[in-house]
Amino acid sequence: MSEGAMKPSGDYAHFLHKLRKENVARQLTAQNDVYYLNAKQTYVFKLQQALGPGIKKSILHGQATAKSSVGRVDVLARLIVDGMDAYESFTPEGAASGNGHLYLEITPITFPILVKAGTSLTQLRLFFGNPADCEIKGRDLYDSVLLHGSGDGSLSVDLSDAKAGSSTGCAFKANIGEAPEPIALWDTGSPPNPRNFWTLQSSRRIAETICVNIEKESFYILRSKELIALPGGVAVYCKAIDETIGEMRIHYAGFVHPFFGRDRADQEIGTPLIFEVRGHDVGVVLKDGEKLARLTFYRMAEDATDPECGDYSQQTLRLSKFFAPWE
Repeated sequence: MSEGAMKPSGDYAHFLHKLRKENVARQLTAQNDVYYLNAKQTYVFKLQQALGPGIKKSILHGQATAKSSVGRVDVLARLIVDGMDAYESFTPEGAASGNGHLYLEITPITFPILVKAGTSLTQLRLFFGNPADCEIKGRDLYDSVLLHGSGDGSLSVDLSDAKAGSSTGCAFKANIGEAPEPIALWDTGSPPNPRNFWTLQSSRRIAETICVNIEKESFYILRSKELIALPGGVAVYCKAIDETIGEMRIHYAGFVHPFFGRDRADQEIGTPLIFEVRGHDVGVVLKDGEKLARLTFYRMAEDATDPECGDYSQQTLRLSKFFAPWE
């Protein structure tokens, strides 16, 4: 555990050793093989996986993102590759200068959490060559995979009320204050009641404009107006147009896999994506239809042949799978 996040640089194992030696970081002790992570503190774990020696002579690049379920509980989980001086990625040159070890920097922001060995919090995508060379663009692509889109690959926020259990609302707001219990980031078989952690909010009207207030230092779950439906040969990375629009931080954790929104059990086509929005120093009014994110489309090396529905392929406005359904 450290006093705060520190940008990776070079020999990360040596860097961690120096932090412990200078009492900037200390070793965390597990209780019954489970680690309790306090909100607003930063922790670094060495991963069970590592890059093999062959990666140094390959053309493989890597990009990582926290899993969607993790981002939705307001947890930052960032991959660190030994030898790299940036989060969440590696190049063949950077990998060649390191020892292949992988680390994960975890910072719970709103809620305390529990993790244990084997807990999967991040996901790594591999590219044959520079990721930019794998991008595909064009209005025909955007129009074919984005329902209700504007033709430019962007996503806007939907503040109309959606059904959540027996209630309706446009946003989930995290309850600020001491949580009744830490959130386990694995399937415990008995997920907590989300009403102890969240409030379902409805929008309001200001001069015919549908809006929702984003309060300072508060965390929200919202959804996109656009519905995405991917074919088997395309995957998507979603990035905020500006991660600090006004006084908000907008983020989408995870990436969108082939067949997302298309292989639905209910035979519907298209699924919205979820935005994670955090207010900063002052409150702000978010308007319906504001553009918050832009999609980057990547071609797969081979078309996926086994559709994977995933946990969120039929979502509307939905919390992390680590909570029980909203009733």
